[in-house]
Amino acid sequence: MGEIRLYDTSGMLQRRITVNDETKEVEIRDPTGGLIMDIEKHADRHLYGKDDEISGLSYLQLAENTIYFRIPVLIPDSTQTGLAADSTGVKWISKFKLKWDTRHLKGVRLRATWSCTATDAVIKIAIKDDTTGADIVTLSGNSGTNSESSVTAPAVTSDGLATVYAEVTTASATSGATFNIDYVIVELEIGVS
Repeated sequence: MGEIRLYDTSGMLQRRITVNDETKEVEIRDPTGGLIMDIEKHADRHLYGKDDEISGLSYLQLAENTIYFRIPVLIPDSTQTGLAADSTGVKWISKFKLKWDTRHLKGVRLRATWSCTATDAVIKIAIKDDTTGADIVTLSGNSGTNSESSVTAPAVTSDGLATVYAEVTTASATSGATFNIDYVIVELEIGVS
């Protein structure tokens, strides 16, 4: 193995540039001979003849959240009217389900607008993990206008299903009280890293 040694101004060995006898590739090594970089293998990551474009880059090589975006998912059947608010319990369950892919999932945001005919009822709008039955993120109150809540690093079942629903947690004392949902949106926050 041929070798060029590079020293700093105080005469201390800092790097060794070698040609590997077996592979014939140029390598940069530390003072003890440990491999720092194989020049040819590194060059293979760049497109031949280009300024410095990188090919074959995996997401593991990216800095955290280099690619980051939000995907809004409108729940198609979320517009609901005349749901009973004078008794507790689940009053609406969406017929549409989401499927979690947790590889790049950084957060989940829930946004909704709803209103109630009586001021003493409390409505919860939530998205739950169907496998565990646990709520992932919830909104709660008598009414809400573009209300939103989010959770980072959600504890969801990978490849599991999720359901959006509305529940009356405190019933109105007014007989015949109802609530309406204008819309529900689930926003998936994705970061590739």
